[in-house]
Amino acid sequence: MTLSEARRILEKGASFSPAVVEEAKEVVQNFTKKRGSNVMKTEKMGKKAQMAYGGTVNGKRHMYSAGGSVQANKGLLALKKSGPKGLEAYNKITKGGN
Repeated sequence: MTLSEARRILEKGASFSPAVVEEAKEVVQNFTKKRGSNVMKTEKMGKKAQMAYGGTVNGKRHMYSAGGSVQANKGLLALKKSGPKGLEAYNKITKGGN
């Protein structure tokens, strides 16, 4: 039995047999003995990953949970610089084709 299964069983203890509930309690106790009680406290809080600012391209902000950065597509920038038809195509691509 995994720790997450044991927690689920302890939360809904009435729907499980007493033997299964006892086994779940033992799993949780063994985990706290191995890792310490403050590990359980931090897991219960469940801190979410924060989104980090990745940059702005084509007027849109990009956010990433693991950091990183965004850059303009080099092919699109070359298309934009290629001339009037390229600029028109670039505008259609980046503005949604309207």
